[in-house]
Amino acid sequence: MIVLAALLPTLGPATASGDDVVKMGDLPQLSTAALYVAMDKGYFAERGIKIDTEIFASAAKMTPALATGQLDVATGAPSAALFNGIASGMNFKIVADKGQIRPGYNGTLLTVRKDLVDSGQVKSVKDLKGRTVSTGAKGITMEFFLAKMMEDAGLPPDALNITYLPYPDGVKALASKAVDAFWGPEPWGARAEAEGVGVRFVRPEQVKAISTFQVGLIIYSGKFMQERPKVARDFLAAYVKGARYYNQKGPQDPEIVAIVSKHARVPVETVKAAYPFYIDPDGRPRAEDLLTFQDFALAKGWVKTKLPLDRMVDLSFLP
Repeated sequence: MIVLAALLPTLGPATASGDDVVKMGDLPQLSTAALYVAMDKGYFAERGIKIDTEIFASAAKMTPALATGQLDVATGAPSAALFNGIASGMNFKIVADKGQIRPGYNGTLLTVRKDLVDSGQVKSVKDLKGRTVSTGAKGITMEFFLAKMMEDAGLPPDALNITYLPYPDGVKALASKAVDAFWGPEPWGARAEAEGVGVRFVRPEQVKAISTFQVGLIIYSGKFMQERPKVARDFLAAYVKGARYYNQKGPQDPEIVAIVSKHARVPVETVKAAYPFYIDPDGRPRAEDLLTFQDFALAKGWVKTKLPLDRMVDLSFLP
């Protein structure tokens, strides 16, 4: 084994049983459901792949490890930081869908303080004018969604006082009345409702410009793609099998709920209450949405370089 490893370094790390080890960075989320299904159902093991998962506090913290090849795979989302990393020469690419917004799949949405809704102070989006709304970070799709929501209501984006808080803190900020609303992914809207501090108020499907949009991505390091292309293809073949099982069973299936609950570290009842994400059964992302968001990020000054799609995306590893 030692001799073979010396002779064939491009095969990458393997376990004693001969499995290929794939180092994956993850930020546990409901949109990663199909990946969790593939892991739990043994689809990676079927292809001789062992997933070595490292949990990160944010997608941004994965970027350096992905660029240097310390990670083979990362879960993520469209962001200015992702585009800027690629523009600066960091070696990674988007290779598959991990979650989308579609009608009936409203996995990211606006949640408003319950007392404002109950009192009638906020009856529509227009009533949010001048109020404080939080989202997870600057330079992500959530702020794009807020802008499109305001535009749809006939208001300029600067009609809101936008602040940035980690999503769990957004729920706490509703409770303390530090913010009036937040836009974020599930399960935080469901959590706010369960705690009696928020009401899920605007779903993306209600706003034409964002009723269908790419929000979750699987990203490969350049080193992984170049040095272990077969393993990279096998990884996505297993992932797509998980995506198809997820779609066949449905996000509310008890088995799916239990798997997502375990890996996303969210109680079963919260997963059941949360609005689901759409996951493409073939693993194909909506590449045009990346360009749409990039244009928004350029206009905001978050990014300086407009990237062509082939600098961002490589779908050749999909089955």
